[in-house]
Amino acid sequence: MMFLLGPSVVSFAVSMFDRRKLLQENLFIVLISVLVSSVGGLFGTAAFVRLLQLGGKVGGGMIRLSTLSRNVTTALAIACTNVLKGDVSLAILIVLITGVLGATICRSVLDLVGIHDPITRGLAVGGSAQGLGVTSMIPEPDAFPFAAMSMILTAISATVMVSIPSIKDSLVSLAQGDL
Repeated sequence: MMFLLGPSVVSFAVSMFDRRKLLQENLFIVLISVLVSSVGGLFGTAAFVRLLQLGGKVGGGMIRLSTLSRNVTTALAIACTNVLKGDVSLAILIVLITGVLGATICRSVLDLVGIHDPITRGLAVGGSAQGLGVTSMIPEPDAFPFAAMSMILTAISATVMVSIPSIKDSLVSLAQGDL
């Protein structure tokens, strides 16, 4: 599988290069979307796993911390999970499940709620469903480069945020129930 990762990344880059003018014209929207996806993904997941008391009231900390990087690409989810002191194996599983669900239902959900703008569709899928979700956008040539860009920038942004001690501590406290 890792052998196929290189060619797929190159295909993402070619698609983004072909639509570079459209990407440049919408740079502000892309950056705001990435910020919302990163902050919302991390803190929204932390609040949700706390609300569900995922892993139980006592001793669920490792499971909760392992879920926080669910909308980050696998390679950077490993780095985020290590910083958060979660279980890397569990984090990878959660990232893969998120990607499969995203690839399976994202486009249908966007159709159902009436979102047809290719930029919005691409940013939504890329910021929430990583690589598998992005590949589901291939049939939409104007949405696909935005999905790829959103995936990459959301992953980088979330990783940088988790690396900032005050943000990391806030995430851990929120997920664990210390806030």
